[in-house]
Amino acid sequence: MIAGIDVGKISFMAVLKNDKIVYLGKLRFDLPVKYVGIDAPLNLPERGFRKCEKKLLNMGIRVIPPLFLKKIHKIGVEIAEEFEKRGAKVYEVYPYATRYVLGWKWNKRSEEGRKNIVKGLKEFLDFPETDDHNEIDAIISALTVKFYIEGYFELCDNFILPSLARPLPKSKV
Repeated sequence: MIAGIDVGKISFMAVLKNDKIVYLGKLRFDLPVKYVGIDAPLNLPERGFRKCEKKLLNMGIRVIPPLFLKKIHKIGVEIAEEFEKRGAKVYEVYPYATRYVLGWKWNKRSEEGRKNIVKGLKEFLDFPETDDHNEIDAIISALTVKFYIEGYFELCDNFILPSLARPLPKSKV
């Protein structure tokens, strides 16, 4: 199973088995996940951007400088360490990059944007209805890891990035 984690003061989790989200809610560590995608910088540069963020910028994808995310980084690292202790392979993910390459450029903070993103996600995955942007990012984080495992995305250090070298997968519908 694959877990996607949206990191925050309260972190959210989506657990993916095949093409179905089997758990969607607050973070927990008792589910037997093999892979975890965490939406937080898991390492920080001394200054500026890391190599992977520079690649995203070259693809036209906007990024937040990771040094602005120190609190999220700290929480993300703690979560990563707990999953690694349990034997999971942990990756850093950036759900906005996945949305960007899939053409889902709507604002997740607006109701209409969230509805459109959920509609796009439903083309790939089966999951319970949600309008919560944290849960949506957790689902996209899990989908990002799935795309990497299937060979559609690539690894840059331990950061999963969209790959322009291979066409994106077709929807499951």
